[in-house]
Amino acid sequence: MDKVMRNKKVIIVFIAPAMILFTLIIPVPLVVSMGLSFFKWNLLEAPQFIGLDNFIRLFTKDAIFLTSVKNTLIYILLSMLFQLPAAYFLAILCTRGKRFERLVRNVMFLPSVVSGTAVSLIFYFIYHPEVGIVNAVLKAWGREDLVHMWLADEKTALLCVCIAVAWQFIGYHMLIYVTGIVAIPMDMIEAARIDGAGTWQLICRIITPNMKPVLRVSLVLIVTSSFKTFDAIYVMTGGGPAHATEVMASHMYEKAFLQQRYGYGCAIGLILFVCCLVCSTVIQRILRDKE
Repeated sequence: MDKVMRNKKVIIVFIAPAMILFTLIIPVPLVVSMGLSFFKWNLLEAPQFIGLDNFIRLFTKDAIFLTSVKNTLIYILLSMLFQLPAAYFLAILCTRGKRFERLVRNVMFLPSVVSGTAVSLIFYFIYHPEVGIVNAVLKAWGREDLVHMWLADEKTALLCVCIAVAWQFIGYHMLIYVTGIVAIPMDMIEAARIDGAGTWQLICRIITPNMKPVLRVSLVLIVTSSFKTFDAIYVMTGGGPAHATEVMASHMYEKAFLQQRYGYGCAIGLILFVCCLVCSTVIQRILRDKE
């Protein structure tokens, strides 16, 4: 068996299906989209080469695109604010050697395996102005002055969407942090405790410095997924009200599939890809391990 597995032809046969599938799903569509971003195409007529006109129009004549960029950046900041501290705090609580920690981890991780559309529908009805539990609780507490249409208010719509997404993925990032904390050598922690280090000192001086690689991965996942977010926006607000929750991915969907401006949509997709690549590189460099 070992002789067979060392055979390069056998290795190629096993790897080929996965490589072909990966190539057809990611690199080929990416290259095609990059090419189409320089064309004007409605799928019914032949593509018309227009050079950089799509990109120029995006930044000079498309005010909604600029709004979507601003909303995407706000979405990223809120996602980091809601997910990172909560997930890190829960990870520390779930690695203290107490009872039922495994059960708590599984319960907290459960929402991340649920469909994003299903989670968005659940929170859509939670925020519903008539049957939603949020307004029902406010009415029960006698705070009817705070009752309003959460997803129809420009000031609260994006915040409500970010809370729903954070609820779904806090457990996912918590499990990543738990893995990183468990990997820290116990000798290091025990030595710090013997030297008189308290819980806060352990977290700040032992756990957090050793968690930098894990934090880097988690931060990259949050930023890239926030750039690409679509399902929560589409289900809960549709980009409204008045484009208050319009993000780059939803704007790309609007232009490409609803208005049939596929070249224009590909241009937005290319900018979205570049943003993800640049942000990932910056995060990797900022949080990289120094020799």
